[in-house]
Amino acid sequence: MKLRCNVYMIWIVTLLFFQQFISGCATTVTKDLNKENLYRRGVQIEEIDLVSQNLFQKKCSICHELPDVNAYPYTPEQWASIIDIMHDTKASKKFMTKEDTEKIKVYLRRLSQTR
Repeated sequence: MKLRCNVYMIWIVTLLFFQQFISGCATTVTKDLNKENLYRRGVQIEEIDLVSQNLFQKKCSICHELPDVNAYPYTPEQWASIIDIMHDTKASKKFMTKEDTEKIKVYLRRLSQTR
């Protein structure tokens, strides 16, 4: 009876060891995958067209302070409609062409998709 108890104890300790080992490996793999996704996201942000970014900064800051795009949970379509509403004013049509507006929309869409 005592021998059987010792065998069970060894099995329990062995299984607990393997459980800890396996859970540690799973955590490492998950952390590595998260790092890879963050790296990809960083690369995507760098690839955003600098011309559109400059247009956004120069043209939009004429009328108002630039928003932090990441602070607003808008979808790409919502950003496009916001730009359409802002471009509909007489004042903005004086210094912003339709082409500028489209480039800014593309820029904001890309930024909102990388979140």
